[in-house]
Amino acid sequence: MLAAVLKAPHCLEIEDRDEPEDIPAGFVRVAMKSVGICGSDVHYYQEGRIADFVVRQPMVLGHESAGIINGVGPDVSLKVGQVVALEPGIPCGHCQYCRTGVYNLCPYVRFFATPPVDGALQQFLLHPAAFAFPADDLSPDEACLAEPLSVGVYAVRQAAIGLGHEVLVIGAGPVGLATAFAAESQGALVGLIDINPERLRVAHQAGFEAAFSSHEAKQFDVVFECTGTQAGIRGAQSRVRTGGTIALIGMGQSATMPLDSLDIIVRGIRVVGVFRYANTYPSALALIRRYHERLKIFQANRISLGELPHFLATEQYGHHIKTIVSLN
Repeated sequence: MLAAVLKAPHCLEIEDRDEPEDIPAGFVRVAMKSVGICGSDVHYYQEGRIADFVVRQPMVLGHESAGIINGVGPDVSLKVGQVVALEPGIPCGHCQYCRTGVYNLCPYVRFFATPPVDGALQQFLLHPAAFAFPADDLSPDEACLAEPLSVGVYAVRQAAIGLGHEVLVIGAGPVGLATAFAAESQGALVGLIDINPERLRVAHQAGFEAAFSSHEAKQFDVVFECTGTQAGIRGAQSRVRTGGTIALIGMGQSATMPLDSLDIIVRGIRVVGVFRYANTYPSALALIRRYHERLKIFQANRISLGELPHFLATEQYGHHIKTIVSLN
């Protein structure tokens, strides 16, 4: 089978590997069909690392994935032929975080395309059936969007969004748009800001109010910061209402993320960190069904697995809000 293997920064090769044959109990074998390219894939390609996660050996990229089951192990109720969305993080199931339901914080989690764990950009893989979610009424291109939408679903839960809340999303990239969809689904009034005209155009196309970043005085009940930049953090704190909530999603360098602690205390601002997600895939798939037409913005650009090395080398990813790699 073919796999997209990162050998070193700026060195991605399509490699022939052995197809998995023996399927353990509780696992399914999936013929991969669609894998979305995430900013983390690009970052590993460019830098060979993200913070303390360093690529020290060849690693398959990709974690936004969906495919079709073509084999099942013992004790599995899923069926051959089903479309499934694959949750990419497999926790240990035994630590205090797993036992209390926040398995996204599990220190032993094995997450697709996070060194040294191989990702989903391969034609076949084995995956625990408990983390393979049926999506028979969706195409694989649609089902693979459950991963980025899960970030938005989890962020909205952490921020306790409710009907009528006024919400600002800073950053109209894929994560910002996913968060906007999730917040709207809970009855919030959502606006986005960005400095990139193309991203603003796509946000408008998706049906959201979106504007160039400004120093407008209006404040919001909840502000989602999706850029991880110094300007974004400062903007979030200036735009949140007294008693409101700031949700930090964008991952920047710690030195670029200053918060005014005195202002947080005096104005009673709640600050929450959002790291990945837990128990979100059914809700994310429901979002895809609800916003079927509007989510086509994420499916506009498709490439084959063989085109991926050139696509990354020529930095074409910057021209699209989302790119989906088609396999098999």
